[in-house]
Amino acid sequence: MFLESAFKKALKVEVADSADDAVPFEETDWYKELSASMTSGDAVKADRGLRGWTQKVLAGKLGISVQNLSEIERNIRPVSKKMSLKLAEVFGTDPVLYLNLNKNVK
Repeated sequence: MFLESAFKKALKVEVADSADDAVPFEETDWYKELSASMTSGDAVKADRGLRGWTQKVLAGKLGISVQNLSEIERNIRPVSKKMSLKLAEVFGTDPVLYLNLNKNVK
């Protein structure tokens, strides 16, 4: 779900010598396993990392402290609906990406 949004289904994993035999990235076992274990904090950290932003930069864009962002990324603070909307706006993604992953918040 997260990677699908980030890469717009553009990635393919080659399983043979021919492009006709390519498997969509989101159908690989690796992707399914990664998606199943990803938390909201992982998604935020990954989105931030894809853009090369520091926590200070992202916290500024979100209007929160670096400490709050750090707690979100470490799954100490859950992502609220309001925060998921801010994240989606800043990253240009779907807010649902950050809401359905709170299963591992401490």
